[in-house]
Order: sequence, then structure tokens, then C-alpha cells
Amino acid sequence: MPIAEVTGELLGGLLRLLGNFFIEIVLEVLVKGLGYFVCRLFSKSVDPDGFVVAIVGVLAWVVIVVLTYLGYEYISIQAAIDGCLDSGGSFNYDQQICEY
Repeated sequence: MPIAEVTGELLGGLLRLLGNFFIEIVLEVLVKGLGYFVCRLFSKSVDPDGFVVAIVGVLAWVVIVVLTYLGYEYISIQAAIDGCLDSGGSFNYDQQICEY
């Protein structure tokens, strides 16, 4: 067997393994797991492999990411205000800058 064929087979197998790992971890556990948890809060009869569970899981992750971003923005602005006032400056809220 030439080296190119062996390398191609190895890379193909590795990519297949990584693809299956990605599907199992991301889709099954993170998305469907969270979706199932959220759906179980509202109904006791939920199909864990259903389409609704997957959609709710994706939407729940979108909400988590958006809330994390907004929380980070709020905390960083509050830290900038605190740092400005601690250093003896005056924070301009309209322009979001510290003035000395």
C-alpha cells in the first residue's frame, strides 16, 4: 500500500471519530440534555429524542449566551465607573469616558 492511501485512511478514520464525538457531545448532551431539562419543567411527558427538545435546547443556549454577554457588558461598565471614581475622576455617562 502506498503511503498516501494509508494516510488517507488514517485521516478519514480520525475525522469520522471526531465527527461522531462532536455529534454525541454537542448535540446529544449539551443541546438535547438542556432542552429535555427545560421541557421537563413544563411537562412530565417529554420525548428525550424529539424535535421540540432540540429546538428548546438551542434556544436555551442562545438565551444563556445573550445573558452572559449582557452581564459581562454591565459588569465591565460598572468596573470602569468604579475605577474612574476611585482614581478621582468624573465619569461621563453620555460618552462613557472618565474625565479628570
